[in-house]
Amino acid sequence: MRVMNKVKTFIFPAVLAAGALFFALSGRTAATGAEYGLDREPELVAATFSSAWCSSCKILEPRLAKVIPDFADKPVKFVELDFTFGQRDDIAEKARAEGLAEIYPRFKGATGFTLLVDRDTGEVIDMLTIDYSKSAMRAALAQALAVAAVSKPAD
Repeated sequence: MRVMNKVKTFIFPAVLAAGALFFALSGRTAATGAEYGLDREPELVAATFSSAWCSSCKILEPRLAKVIPDFADKPVKFVELDFTFGQRDDIAEKARAEGLAEIYPRFKGATGFTLLVDRDTGEVIDMLTIDYSKSAMRAALAQALAVAAVSKPAD
């Protein structure tokens, strides 16, 4: 029991502070659809749940970053929900603004994955993890776009 108290009192805050420092120094920014030429309403939202201290994120995010430019002309928006500093209200608001209000409560605080969400229905079509290669990510994104396009109501 004393060990757990020490972990809670000293080690956890130290690890959190180190992660925050790493994040601040890394200069990471979230990818947005506008940065990749998306000039129409997205059919798909690729929401990465991440944090600076997440070891899976250190593998997933660089791999995904190499795939994102391939979808510059597609109706997909890439967003990042960063939990480095905890589950803040601004993250929940960003999730709502991106059409993720229904799924956010189930996944908030978890990190190391990207959800592919149909913007119109709010359905999670797929979840990208470190188990996905770059080519598997491309295929999953293409398939999710096809599913989202089919579910889109006719104008």
